[in-house]
Amino acid sequence: MMNTPNTANIRKDVYLLGNTLLRLGLPRLIIRLVVTLSVLALLLYFVQGILARGRGWLEFGLHISGLNEILGKTVIDFVMLYQHFFWWLVAALLVLFVISAMMSWLRSSVKRGRAALVPLSEVRKLCAGLSPEALDVLDWVWRDKSTPITVGNLQTSLTQLRSGRQRKLDLARAQKLELELALTPKESPAPTPTETTPLDRSGQREPTLLA
Repeated sequence: MMNTPNTANIRKDVYLLGNTLLRLGLPRLIIRLVVTLSVLALLLYFVQGILARGRGWLEFGLHISGLNEILGKTVIDFVMLYQHFFWWLVAALLVLFVISAMMSWLRSSVKRGRAALVPLSEVRKLCAGLSPEALDVLDWVWRDKSTPITVGNLQTSLTQLRSGRQRKLDLARAQKLELELALTPKESPAPTPTETTPLDRSGQREPTLLA
C-alpha cells in the first residue's frame, strides 16, 4: 500500500533542509561574494585606467622609443586616430580573461562545497527533525554508505523531495512487490485420489461384475 505524503511535513522538511544547507554553506557564500566583488571592482578600475590613459601611454612609448621620428607624422597621426580601438580590444581581452578565471574558480569552489562533509551534529538534528518520508529520500540519495554524508547529498535530497521522489519510491516498491508476487511459483493442487480395485490375499484382482 502506497503512503500519501503529508504536504505539511514536506514543507517542514524542505524548510529544515534549506536552513541546514544555508548554515553549512554560508561561510563559502560570503567568501565567494567578497572575492567576486573585489575582483570586479579591480577589473573596473583597470579597464577605466586603460581607456582613460591608453592614449598617453602610447604617446609616451612612441616618444621614448623614437618611433615617432622613424615612422613619420602621417603614420603617427593614423595610429593616434585609431588607437582607442586598440585599447578597447585590450580592455575586452582583459575582461574575458578575468571573467573566465572567475568562473573557473567559482565552479571549483561550488564543487568543493558540495563535497564538504556534514558534521555528525547536523546529521543528528536532521534525523530528529525530518519526517520518515524525507529520511527515506535522504537514504535513497546516500547510496554509498562507506562515505560520509556530504552537502551535495543534502542538496540532492532537497531537490528530490520537492520533485516528489517519495511518491516515486513508494510506487517503485509497490511495483516490485507485485512483480515478486507474480514471479513466485504457485503451489500445484494435491492429486485427487482415484478408486482402485481391491486385491485378494494372493495379490490377484478380485473379480467384478464386468470382468
